[in-house]
Amino acid sequence: MEINLQNKLKKIREAKQEEYGDFKTNLNLIGQSWSALLGLKNSIPGWMVSLMYVQSKIIRARKKFKADNYDDAANYLYQAKLMQEEQEKNG
Repeated sequence: MEINLQNKLKKIREAKQEEYGDFKTNLNLIGQSWSALLGLKNSIPGWMVSLMYVQSKIIRARKKFKADNYDDAANYLYQAKLMQEEQEKNG
């Protein structure tokens, strides 16, 4: 079952990337934009943006079940993990 879920999430990520562009790049750009709007000195890292999107999906999911919210949350959480690991590795 785990392999099927990973394959499903990978296909969703690929489809979204084709439609919207690179996931990581977009999350970093959103972090920069939000930081500018909030008047912050430093940009919100893309991995944190991704975690905020996870939270928005959780809030949606508590209202009504929709499988898409869970799939999106899983993908955002996975992307946050990849980006934060990369940041830690690169210092």
